[in-house]
Amino acid sequence: MAVLVRISATGMDQATYDQMAPGLHELVKKQPGFIIHIAYPTPNGFGIGEVWESQAQQEAWFNANVKPKLPDSSAMSTEYIQLHAVVQP
Repeated sequence: MAVLVRISATGMDQATYDQMAPGLHELVKKQPGFIIHIAYPTPNGFGIGEVWESQAQQEAWFNANVKPKLPDSSAMSTEYIQLHAVVQP
């Protein structure tokens, strides 16, 4: 079943996200298992939410494409939540 991935990026600001995101957005759209990506400011930084068909697909994508571009991945925490239902248009 699908998984919700919640990433908290402590200390990340919108400018940093906006600098990294455009190239990654185009790549992630083509990834097997990718369903949706959202991003939003939080009191401590930036939040990212994604839905994937599996945790393994997201982890492979993140480790290969995102992690190498991060200035400090230690300031990030990731939570995986197994979903019961995903409704798409």
